[in-house]
Order: sequence, then C-alpha cells, then structure tokens
Amino acid sequence: MDAEPVPPFTPDPRIADRAQRFADALLRHAPPVHPDAGFFAAVLGTSIAHEDLARSGLSPAELKDLLDYLFPGALTGFDTSLSALREQFAAYAGKGASDPQPGFTLLMRVLLDAYRAPGPETTQWVSSILAHACLRPDHLWRDLGLSGREDVTVLLARHYPGLVSRNVDNMRWKKFLAYSACEHAGLPAAAAPGCGDCEDSEFCYRAAA
Repeated sequence: MDAEPVPPFTPDPRIADRAQRFADALLRHAPPVHPDAGFFAAVLGTSIAHEDLARSGLSPAELKDLLDYLFPGALTGFDTSLSALREQFAAYAGKGASDPQPGFTLLMRVLLDAYRAPGPETTQWVSSILAHACLRPDHLWRDLGLSGREDVTVLLARHYPGLVSRNVDNMRWKKFLAYSACEHAGLPAAAAPGCGDCEDSEFCYRAAA
C-alpha cells in the first residue's frame, strides 16, 4: 500500500507575525552591520514565537553567550517587547536542553567543525542551530525563519565555504548536510531525521527508492 501523501505545509500567520516582531526587537540591540545578526534574530524570533527556546538548538549557556555577544541588553534590559524572551529564558535555563537524536547531531557537529571558516566568532552557534534544525520536518530555510534557500546558501558560504563548494549537484541543503555528515564519518548515506515527514520527501529521495 502506498504511503499517505504528506499534506502541504501551511504556515501559521500569527506565528510568523510574532516571530518577525521579536526578530525586529532583537535587531534593535544588535550592531548595525553584523553579517549574522539577521540570521540569529530570525532563529530566535521564531523560537520565541513558538514559546520554545530549545527549538533554536542552542543550550541555555550557548543562548546566553549569544545574546550577550550579539544582542547585549536583550536579556537583561527593560525592553518590554522582549519580555517574553526573558520569561522563556528563565524557564529554559531551569529545565535545560535535550537532544532527541544525539548520534545524528554529533555527526553534524563533526562535519561542520571540519569545514568551519577560521574567521567568524559566531560559527559555533550556527553549527548548533543547523544540527538541531535538521531534526525537524521542514525545509531548512523555512524552519530557521529565513526568506528562502538563498539565505541558507549565504549563511553556509560564510561559515563553511569548503562544504558549500562540494554541493556540485545543487542538492537541497538539509539532504546535502545529512549525506555529507554520513560520508565524513564513513557511514552509508542517510536522510536527516526530519526529512521523512517533509512535504517534499518523495521529491528529494525518489531516486534512491
């Protein structure tokens, strides 16, 4: 019997609107020209809108370090537009992070660490976010709260340029990252954990069926 088709993803406009407002509030605390500010604001804004900071892929310690580094005052100041961040962070710090797929995220971190560029000081946090995002069943750009696949390409080119140059077949990024992580570890190619429930899973993996 054929598998049930995955219904098309329909974004919740209320979540998207809240995520954008939180991202805009964070950016008011960021340096004006930092190349990663928009990315991190989008990721954190989306996580706050979902009321789930663990969704970002950052541990409480990583999240605090990132906020202190790139959005100083967002966590400790009196900006009422970020009160939800402060409330959620207090709860998250008390509960701690969990990893439902530690084996896969370790493979991803090893791959990303092997290809990381020497310059950006924020790459460690990008790696945590990307490894965790591959666990969820959505396109990587949409899961991160970005505008499109090109945003992911720019991000990866800044932090892992050697990895981007290997995607000669223009493979979708979540699939490419998962396959590359397996190859780097000497394991058979396997899809990212979230890919099976994605609306485009059949399109991405039909050749391997």
